[in-house]
Amino acid sequence: MKKIQIKQVDAFTKTPLKGNPAGIVLNAEGLTDEEMQLIAREMNLSETAFVMKSQVADFKVRFFTPVTEVDICGHATIGTFYALAEENRIKLDVDYIVVTQETKAGILPVEIYSINGILQKIMMTQAKPQFREISISPEEVANILNIPSEQIYRDYPLEMAYTGLWHLMVPIKNIEFVKSMKPNMKKLREMNLEFGIITTHVFSFETQEEDSQVHTRSFAPAVNVEEDPATGTANGALGAYLVKNKILKPENGVLKITAEQGYEINRDSKIFVEVHMGEEEIEKVKVGGIAVTSLDGTLYLP
Repeated sequence: MKKIQIKQVDAFTKTPLKGNPAGIVLNAEGLTDEEMQLIAREMNLSETAFVMKSQVADFKVRFFTPVTEVDICGHATIGTFYALAEENRIKLDVDYIVVTQETKAGILPVEIYSINGILQKIMMTQAKPQFREISISPEEVANILNIPSEQIYRDYPLEMAYTGLWHLMVPIKNIEFVKSMKPNMKKLREMNLEFGIITTHVFSFETQEEDSQVHTRSFAPAVNVEEDPATGTANGALGAYLVKNKILKPENGVLKITAEQGYEINRDSKIFVEVHMGEEEIEKVKVGGIAVTSLDGTLYLP
């Protein structure tokens, strides 16, 4: 019988049992794909991360939902590097360090900010943004989301955006319709599978907190996650979408926004997003936040 040390880390929050929980296995050497999938199924969180040695980066990290492996996961990355610092496998002896993670979305840098050895913020660089048009009308999307079609902002496009995973961006006028939204999950799953969408990411510029710029919700029934409490890749893709479509303008070459998410399911979360511009196009997208460990224990494998 194998003993596996595992943590549950709540990302994008300082409060246990808020934010987005991820399973973290910091010593995954020797685990088979089947065993990692079993562990992720047992944890039954949106993602569980498995850390192992890398030949090309500081760490190799693989990410599994309860049913499948995915290329990258924002909140599990934040949780992973929080846990590595907590276990002193990343030393906070300077206020700013950069480490790299090898993922199926590429080799990505992770920035760690601390003050006097106390972790303040973790920021991960995501994959280079990509965009796709989608052949579905606002009326069809509104019907699936169970909201009035006039609530979908026609000035902004329904568009798929990618910074490691594909997400459908759906702009909503009023926060009350975001908060009360009850999508038809069967139809939403079918739509997401048809177009290769991981999450349908709805957002409004009306917010609950004064220090937030967008209020968001992410629905991912195609990967067996009806609603994700805090989605790093989706909010990073949202930042890129907002810049690409000239909805928000960067200042001094950088757009910085705070996205609030998870309030509707009592998992309040804050995600920091940065979109850095090159001379003519987006150069890189970063997302980040803080995290907290809510569970630390041993899992037994047969």
